[in-house]
Amino acid sequence: MPIVLLALLLAAAQLAVAAALPEDIRLPITEHTLRNGMRFLIVERRESPTFSAYLRFQVGSANEIPGQTGLAHLLEHMMFKGTRLFGTQDLERELPLLEQIDARYMALQVEKAKARLPGGRVDAATVAALEKEIAELEAEAKTFIVRNELWEIYRRSGGIRLNASTSREGTQYFVSLPNTRLELWALLESDRMRNPVFREFYTEREVVQEERRQRVDTSPRGQLMEAALATAFVALPYRHPVLGWPSELENLTRPQAVEFFRTYYAPNNTLAVLVGDLDPAEVIRTVERHFGGIPAQPLPPAPLLVEPPQPGERRIRVEFPAEPQLLMLYRIPPLGHPDMYTLSVLGSLLGDGRSSRLHKRLVEEQRLVTGVAAGPWFLRRAGLFLIQATPRAPHTLEEIEAAIEEELRRAQTEPPTPRELMKVRNQIEVGAIRGLASNAGLASRLGEAWALTGDWRFAFEERKKIQAVTAEEVVAVAKRYLLPRQRTAA
Repeated sequence: MPIVLLALLLAAAQLAVAAALPEDIRLPITEHTLRNGMRFLIVERRESPTFSAYLRFQVGSANEIPGQTGLAHLLEHMMFKGTRLFGTQDLERELPLLEQIDARYMALQVEKAKARLPGGRVDAATVAALEKEIAELEAEAKTFIVRNELWEIYRRSGGIRLNASTSREGTQYFVSLPNTRLELWALLESDRMRNPVFREFYTEREVVQEERRQRVDTSPRGQLMEAALATAFVALPYRHPVLGWPSELENLTRPQAVEFFRTYYAPNNTLAVLVGDLDPAEVIRTVERHFGGIPAQPLPPAPLLVEPPQPGERRIRVEFPAEPQLLMLYRIPPLGHPDMYTLSVLGSLLGDGRSSRLHKRLVEEQRLVTGVAAGPWFLRRAGLFLIQATPRAPHTLEEIEAAIEEELRRAQTEPPTPRELMKVRNQIEVGAIRGLASNAGLASRLGEAWALTGDWRFAFEERKKIQAVTAEEVVAVAKRYLLPRQRTAA
């Protein structure tokens, strides 16, 4: 199988792959694909006897079907509940209890759903009986659980930064370990891919519901962003919140999670990036042994969805007992479009940090807002340019919007000065290098680029592309995209 070895150097004569790394760092990179389609990237970095692992499944909230929003994120939680090998004291006695709990919950769901039907009546006695049975079954099932065994195995083995996240495009799992624990990592993660057991599913569903209440339902910014995205997108599933709509989240079931896992957590839908003090040959032998036997499976075809042209400005108002917030979202192209680097420069110029135009004008000079930020958000099938501001009392949202529009008109007519361009380029470059300084940061950066574009080299192209952006191009994209008819204002 092909192995690609590249030396990454920060030097003008070198490939773009090297552009974001200091010139004294050489990082051989080995690319390896198993027969089942699972892809691995191994980056040798010998500074310390450790490594960081980034494991990504190409499934996020954009893959959920109507009625099951929030499932990708809930599944991320369930992947920490153990497998057939760990997390249980008696698997044979535990599994039948989980199936009985599923049956009772689904019966309870059917009974409660009657309240939403015309003339429907819920039988309170039936509900009470089912809830009592569920409580008893869950209590019995808990007697077989070894809590947090995955976390404890990693912790006892020197593991740190064990975590996971779900986005609209993917679900990723992270951990950093001593390099002597490579075999352990491969054993545990391949077992999670083969034999997960979704214990305490309905209890964890309540945990995720509480997470949603804290991050969205009781958060003015969360409420505003959720409503704005649901308005900005009408066809693409980016309109659905990663945490799910409340009425759908509360009705998710364990069988649905099992089916979602079987559909998307396939090796041919998975990539892994390992960065650290590792021998590529040993890594390849280890991952072949542990992951190679997991069978590939057919993946559902990607839906052929296209966001229709926006016929005009969209406006929404969210009522919430909190200080006012303004959010403006402009339609821009998706990831990979030729304009994305110029849009990144425009974002930094307008709203990234204290030296940005919006901050200097609205915060420091006019004292209209307490904070303002701007920048692009690129997704696979769409993009948005976001501007967010918090008015300073007694100034109104209308005043803030007018001031922002004035600054946008300036961006469309007044090119950035050489000094402004230099600051933006330095700011973006420093941010890129800082993100690559740690093993975990480099693994995430490479994995994200590989997953979203199909080529991990994309992670190192930014500096070269940013350096090539001209002042005239910045003005051109501002004129092209920052238009009222392409805006959603919230």
